[in-house]
Amino acid sequence: MQILLGVGRRVLYLIPVLFIVSLGTFLMLDLVPGDPVVHILGPDATPEQMAAVRLELGLDQPLVPRYFDWLFGVLQGDFGRSLLPPVEDVSEMLARRFPVTLELAIVAMVLSLAFSTLVALVAVYRAGRRFDKASNVLALVVLSTPSFLIALLLVFFLVFRPGMVKWAILGVGLATVAWLVYRALVKTRDLSRGERRGQLALGLGVAAAVAVATVVLWQVWPAFPRQGFARLGDGGGLWNHLEHLFLPAVTLALVEGAVFARVLRNDLGSTLKEDFVLFARAKGMPGRRVLLSDALRPSSFTLITVAGVSFGRLLGGTIIVETIFNLPGMGTMIVRAVGAGDFRVVQAGVLVIAVFYVVINSLIDISYSYLDPRVRRG
Repeated sequence: MQILLGVGRRVLYLIPVLFIVSLGTFLMLDLVPGDPVVHILGPDATPEQMAAVRLELGLDQPLVPRYFDWLFGVLQGDFGRSLLPPVEDVSEMLARRFPVTLELAIVAMVLSLAFSTLVALVAVYRAGRRFDKASNVLALVVLSTPSFLIALLLVFFLVFRPGMVKWAILGVGLATVAWLVYRALVKTRDLSRGERRGQLALGLGVAAAVAVATVVLWQVWPAFPRQGFARLGDGGGLWNHLEHLFLPAVTLALVEGAVFARVLRNDLGSTLKEDFVLFARAKGMPGRRVLLSDALRPSSFTLITVAGVSFGRLLGGTIIVETIFNLPGMGTMIVRAVGAGDFRVVQAGVLVIAVFYVVINSLIDISYSYLDPRVRRG
């Protein structure tokens, strides 16, 4: 019951926030300096053309009735039609473009969370060692690099130099296999025959798995396309779709993953110093089990908040990546609409992204009721 009441309160809080978001989006047209019709048509438009656009935008009505007419249309999914050629229904434009941006954001978020969680767990498990220090430096380097530069570097190596990347994969993989074999031999040389046989088999098995994965990856590594987007229904298949999505998703995932890894690494380090973790270790629980079962969950709350904010930002912040890879998403739609002065398209795009941003962060708040009993009791 407490959870349902908490969800109900947050839904009620959401209503005035969405109202303010819609009002701010609507007022964009009125905040444009000068006459918005002149911005749309240019100074050479005829009086008849200006009058038609003014009537289309409802600028002949007072502000309040015009806002509610616009709001009722939006609630019914009617965003009107674009003002400049090619004239299209704005709802149809959103239906084509928003799934592209949403899929890109979801794939980038999944990749960044998986990558950052793995890096943070290994780093805190080997706190103060080479991997911990190297991952921290690498995260700082990625955070200091603009996303457009990361995108251009990925294009240079993965699109124009795929052979170099394939040989690099093979070289790194074989070097890793050699290191795993050497490590298994060194670690087991002082053990008894029975223990040595089991540990050596495990180490060599891991090395063999890495070798097989390296060879397979070297063989199937594709030549990624430079630009464009392949929809699943266009006949190209799932693999072609993923090839077009890979580079932009990795570009976004690297930046977000660096942030997530640092956040989770710091929280895990603090949690491992808590009394309940020290007590579990004193009882003789293995370090890996303590890390995964006792420390990971309470350390993930900050990561969930940061991921929610980042996901909302990804929906509206993919403009540079979509432009570099020529993706038909929301970012390129809004940029082109701003350049052309098509305010109706700009309003619709900004409103959809803002609403998703607010709703996602509200869902993050609601998820705390399930994850953290302290929030539920509060």
